[in-house]
Amino acid sequence: MPALSPKRLAVPTLSGLHLLHRGKVRDTYDLGNRLLLVVASNGLSIFDFVLNAMVDEKGAILTALNHFWLTQLEEIGIKTHLIAAGSAIDAYLPEELRGNPELQSRALVVRQLKMAPIEFIARQCLTGSGFKDYQKNGEVCGHKLPLGIQDSDALPAAIDTPTTKAEEGHDMPLDADEIRTQYPEETTTLFEAFAHIAERAFESGIVLADTKMEFGRDQDGILYLADEVGTPDSSRFWDRNEWLAGRKKEARKAPPPNDKQLVREWGIEQGINKLDPLLSEDVAKVHALHVPNELLEATTQTYRYIFWRLTWMRLEEYQRERMDIDVEDKKRNLAIIFGSMTDIHSMIPVLKHLPHGFDQVEVHVVSCHRNPAALHHFAVHGCYGADVVIAAGGKAFALPGVLDALLHENGHTTPVIGVALGVSDSTALEAAKLSISELPGQPVVMDEMLGVYTGIQGIALAIDRAATGEFPVVKRVTKPPVFDVDLSVLAM
Repeated sequence: MPALSPKRLAVPTLSGLHLLHRGKVRDTYDLGNRLLLVVASNGLSIFDFVLNAMVDEKGAILTALNHFWLTQLEEIGIKTHLIAAGSAIDAYLPEELRGNPELQSRALVVRQLKMAPIEFIARQCLTGSGFKDYQKNGEVCGHKLPLGIQDSDALPAAIDTPTTKAEEGHDMPLDADEIRTQYPEETTTLFEAFAHIAERAFESGIVLADTKMEFGRDQDGILYLADEVGTPDSSRFWDRNEWLAGRKKEARKAPPPNDKQLVREWGIEQGINKLDPLLSEDVAKVHALHVPNELLEATTQTYRYIFWRLTWMRLEEYQRERMDIDVEDKKRNLAIIFGSMTDIHSMIPVLKHLPHGFDQVEVHVVSCHRNPAALHHFAVHGCYGADVVIAAGGKAFALPGVLDALLHENGHTTPVIGVALGVSDSTALEAAKLSISELPGQPVVMDEMLGVYTGIQGIALAIDRAATGEFPVVKRVTKPPVFDVDLSVLAM
């Protein structure tokens, strides 16, 4: 069993049930009749260490996304360990634990199985530990791969790269041919499940680079897919457009993560990847680390965002409609800011019929060029309490980019959705679109599938996105200003 951090150990257990196991993230209880209750916490682990930190909503997101994929895979004929989720778990619980939306959102009732001692991993892009192994000798788990593969490149075909499943310490790579011989049905099901998830993700503009799965058998020897499936804890997800753009570069690397890699990158900066989880002094060192609040908040945002991208539903909507859990909407405050009054007049048909998905909606007119002080004040004060801002206008449209930069400079993470306005096919409209799409790092929110939100339909879609969508974490690149540049040095 891994050494749990103080905050993970402090997660209360359920009374009236027999606790079988406390894992890095999940607690498992015996329900009798060969059934288990698996409860996902907000715990966080990387490199086989459990961090002394909690990520808000993580357990609920993992549970809902796991439910999403397990039910889909059942529909295509893959047997899974899932028995009940959401409010349906109450039928298997003692009376005092029933009717608890918090528990319903984080727990699944599953079959008790004899688990295979293998982590079954499928990859269609090469990155992470697989890429490091490839760099040594051109092989991964016995697969001889073509020369010239760079980080996150697509493979000619998906491969299986199994590892051990260590109770403590690091998992070790295994020979794929040997595991296929020992576990042929598991390997076949791995590829079948991977293909379905990858195809569905790709339709949503997401590349599934790799994923881990686990399998077990019941007392009759029937195989079931178990544990978690297709979550940001067990998989790598990349935005398809960002991944494709990266393939055009000479020196290719992995695109920004929509998964736990966000935390792994921080862990690498701290040197956690070079520590040994079997050494008590290394465990104590990791547990003593302070995980920045900004990273924890970004992880919650990232997990909510990838859930939305894969399901096209916000977490609370999915919990209500697919899991029958009594949860409330998380309504937002919306600010819509136009560059001129003329822009507002053309949008009146949409603005008169705003959806009811907001606590508050305010409309402002601030010219980026004529009212710079007012725009700065708006940004400094967090857009007057708005949770999301829609910035709409035409021509050379600096408003969304400048507002986003000012918000970031003043410590605010409020997402800014850009909407380009103008006559169809006009130079003014194209200029507005380019002012949004060509910003370095693309910090202003666009439609992930269609590009820049445009015109009156774009306003309507942006408002819907603000009410029912999620937003990616923007990775900022710092470039300090340079004054009084010595041109003679540059000429050398």
